[in-house]
Formats: sequence, C-alpha cells, structure tokens
Amino acid sequence: MNTEAIHFVAKAILDQNTVLPNGERLIFDMKNWCGTACCIAGWTNVLIPDDKNARQDEHDLFAAERKLGLTRTQALELFSPALTIPYSDVTPQQAADVLLHLADTGSVDWGELKNPLGPLGPKAGGHPTFPRGKRRSARR
Repeated sequence: MNTEAIHFVAKAILDQNTVLPNGERLIFDMKNWCGTACCIAGWTNVLIPDDKNARQDEHDLFAAERKLGLTRTQALELFSPALTIPYSDVTPQQAADVLLHLADTGSVDWGELKNPLGPLGPKAGGHPTFPRGKRRSARR
C-alpha cells in the first residue's frame, strides 16, 4: 500500500484547490463515481501521473488501485462502496477521512455511511445499481 500517495490524494480532496490544465477547478463529486475525475479514483488518476507500470488499456479504477498500491478488495470497498446515502452526498471531509483511515490501518471504513446489506441491498436514491443479469439455464 502506498500510504504517501493515499495521504496526498486525501489532502488534495480535502483542500479542494486542484486546478486542471484548462483552468477549471477540480470538484470532488461522487455522483459521477466511475470513470470520471470527480470521484476518489478519478482524483487519484488526475493527481498521480502514470508510471512505467501503466497499461494503455487499463481501466481508470484499476489504474487508481495500482497507483495507491491497493488490493482489489480495498479498491472495490474504496471506489464503489454500498452507502446508506446517495454518492453525491459524500463530502470531501468524509472521503478524506476514509482515505486517512485506510493509510493508517490498511482497511476501508465508511462508518455509518456503509450499507450493512451490501451493494445489492436497499440503498438511498442516487446510487448506482449492480444488475445481477439473467440466470442462464444449463443446456444439455
């Protein structure tokens, strides 16, 4: 785990003063949580440039996982948690606190924001859905 990188991203999210090359200020917003520059993974990818280990076809979430030195489980719990509130309601302070806890303990803890029923349980409006898909019957 790259605790230095995790602390760096947490501070940037908390400070909210990152300016993009086009002059726009980067705003933390988890309602656009996947593949954007506004969620924790997106901020990681904007703030930490690719290195020699980068792959051209690497998905943003896997790139952020690699840059922070996370296990797949840590990355899934950090980047796509099942929350009791809409993703858009996650504050920069809450995200930074989760990152700092991760750096200190090695575990992701969203605290009271975590949905104890998991990603397929009931959620507040505004959450992404994870469809189970249709069951396939065995063919003989």
